[in-house]
Amino acid sequence: MRERWDSLNAIVELADQLGERRGTDLDGLVAELAARADAQNAPTVDGVTLSSLHAAKGLEWDAVLLIGACEGLLPISLAEGPAAIEEERRLLYVGVTRAREHLVISYARARNPGGRASRKPSRFLDGIWPTEAGTPVSHRSSGSGPRARAKQAAAEFEAENDPATVALFEQLRAWRAQVAKDGSKPAYTVFADATLRSIAIVKPTVLPQLSLIRGVGAVKLKEYGADVLRIVREFGAGEQP
Repeated sequence: MRERWDSLNAIVELADQLGERRGTDLDGLVAELAARADAQNAPTVDGVTLSSLHAAKGLEWDAVLLIGACEGLLPISLAEGPAAIEEERRLLYVGVTRAREHLVISYARARNPGGRASRKPSRFLDGIWPTEAGTPVSHRSSGSGPRARAKQAAAEFEAENDPATVALFEQLRAWRAQVAKDGSKPAYTVFADATLRSIAIVKPTVLPQLSLIRGVGAVKLKEYGADVLRIVREFGAGEQP
């Protein structure tokens, strides 16, 4: 699921970039994708290969640098449930085993320079990631219940995203609360907070793009899709200078 999402989202972002910078049409996008596919082979001379974890399967390098090994990226925030988390763990294993001799694992404590340094190393590194005091870091804490996890997720979301994205999430939550009230049902049955955060980050513009977000099934897409896209669209229009 994540691999499909990453691939389709990359195509959407590439199309946006080519359209804005070069005025490229659909034929130009297809040609660009074909050219990039032809260039996927590892270089035959000394150089640096930039690769996703999925694309690195089956390849090896003398030195590998794994960037972004933090909560929210590895495992990705969209991964929910034991199966999805274990798949993320396998992805880390893929990355680690690509290195023949040298391996560097790193992450940024803040999303942007000068931002709040609230990011934590991936839970997959529990027990081996060093701290300033020289003791391994652990994500275990006394506050490990659902309420504590929800509070931590909210804090991490605010720390890792710009104010506009956070504001869009709050607007989606307000809409969800009204829908739940009108239907006399719990708010989480409309959309979970994790799904609304993903929508706020991705800012989908069409139903197919919205359908790729975890927690947006066919039924919810049909019932709420138009409203969600309208909120995202109107919010984006309001952000324009």
